[in-house]
Amino acid sequence: MTDRNILGIDFGTTNSKIAYMLLDEPVMIENSEGEKVTPSVVYFKSEGEVIAGEVAKRNMIVHPESTVSSIKREMGTDFKKKIGRYKFPSEYIGACIFKKLADDAEKRLGRRFVDAVVSVPANYSDGQRQSIKDAAEIAGLNVLRMINEPTAAALAYGIREDRDRRVLVYDFGGGTFDVSILSVTSGFFDVDASAGEHRLGGDDIDARIEEHVSKRLYEQLGVDGKKDLALHATLREASEEAKIALSSAESTTISIPFVAANKPPFSMVLTRAQLNSMVSDLIERTKKPVEQALNDASLEKSEIDEILLVGGTTLIPAVRQFVTEYFGKEPLRGDPYEAVALGAAIASTEFIKEKSRTAKNIEISDVISSSLGVETADGTISRIIERNTKIPIARTRNYTNAWSFVDKVVIPVYQGEGEYPEENEFLGEFWISIEPMPIHQNKIDVTFEVGKEFGILNVTAKDADSGNQRTVKLEARSRLSKKEKNKWMKKLLGVESVHVNIINEETEVTLDLYLNPWETVSDLKRELMEKGVIGENETVFYEDMEPEDAQRISDLGLRSGSVIEIRRKDE
Repeated sequence: MTDRNILGIDFGTTNSKIAYMLLDEPVMIENSEGEKVTPSVVYFKSEGEVIAGEVAKRNMIVHPESTVSSIKREMGTDFKKKIGRYKFPSEYIGACIFKKLADDAEKRLGRRFVDAVVSVPANYSDGQRQSIKDAAEIAGLNVLRMINEPTAAALAYGIREDRDRRVLVYDFGGGTFDVSILSVTSGFFDVDASAGEHRLGGDDIDARIEEHVSKRLYEQLGVDGKKDLALHATLREASEEAKIALSSAESTTISIPFVAANKPPFSMVLTRAQLNSMVSDLIERTKKPVEQALNDASLEKSEIDEILLVGGTTLIPAVRQFVTEYFGKEPLRGDPYEAVALGAAIASTEFIKEKSRTAKNIEISDVISSSLGVETADGTISRIIERNTKIPIARTRNYTNAWSFVDKVVIPVYQGEGEYPEENEFLGEFWISIEPMPIHQNKIDVTFEVGKEFGILNVTAKDADSGNQRTVKLEARSRLSKKEKNKWMKKLLGVESVHVNIINEETEVTLDLYLNPWETVSDLKRELMEKGVIGENETVFYEDMEPEDAQRISDLGLRSGSVIEIRRKDE
């Protein structure tokens, strides 16, 4: 473990924020425009020139066809934006935002940030998390940890208090809604349960306002805002501004000076009461995940000591009123915009040698966000580990042969809450040889083991009769291939990952890896240990030399095809 400059990053749907630890305190970092909030918007000026942030947001009206917003909602999907000859994936577009954040931090503080702790919605699947991690790495960041957004917020709110309490984090952001329940005891943050919706946030409220304004526009001037991209972007921006204004005022005026040629300017008044009426069902939708989290944690709402509001959407008075009425108590007051970034910065102290007084006793225990199971012969999913199970965990279930006298069985593994495979995310499959026996006579134990490391599931299957056993390590599947990821990194930064072979001669394990140029030797060792390739008494060698833990991969002189050996430390 070394002393590092580490960014805490809140990669948001609407806006993104960055923070770092300054002496004993987490501190927000202003962007190049002097703001603590950076719009998560990307403008493709051409296929070779990309702009992110506030300047990009201004181009949503002038160049709507070349501007992308709310890309976080598309992470882990097949979304592509065609610009010129290129079809840019969501990971590349997200990388442009990450690069803007890292560059602004360097300009503001005068030092380069390579390492980062990145926040993600608590209910995101491993595939969505991997997509965000890929985006950060394409931007030149070394992701040390991914932390759930509600957990990060709780760190920021609760770091200075020692009393024991049970906290519910109500995180209503621009594109997602998350709720997490944590038990906080003297610096130990124990996540009891999480739930949420991937597509519920401020964007949906903006869309409701826009729909209302568009209807009035058509009634008054006969203009369809959806048929003109520039007008559509203007309406969306005006709707967002109205939503923000109504958080502190009872009414606001929406004005659009230019609607179309030969048409007068458009103006209308929107009241807070009208807004409440048009979005009440969206706010009500947050009730189900809250109840699910309480149920999974085996708690009554009266047992919650404190409620934290996180995310810009919680600034809407109707949201705060809903939470207050549901729990019968006022939520804590704080800055819902900054909490997640500040908490991510606090979490970075795990990787800093000299702990600050503020964060020296912090320990975080989390839960898995989605259930894990196998597909059985009847075409349904049998869950082995349920969502909101505390990790680390190992759990075994017993199965049998569905057909007579077969000599092997295939075990497909899925993540999700659906009853059928197509409703879940496929993680992978493997097979195991079994003793041929009549139907339902084999005894096959399947064990799932999840550690604290993101995206790694160990699956072991054992046939009791033959004694055959097989263990595989299923990792979060990147939607981009290694070559694709390299291609986009090279386009954005002019550099690419290093393709190497890892060889452990003692165990005869060979691993094909693409190494992030910005990760350290220490990070590589940690990754290999998580993969089960390197042991406690082993280390890495390159060209018969043992590199220092603090060295970056880019400083080792590795070439494509280089071999890194794993040897015992005393060799």
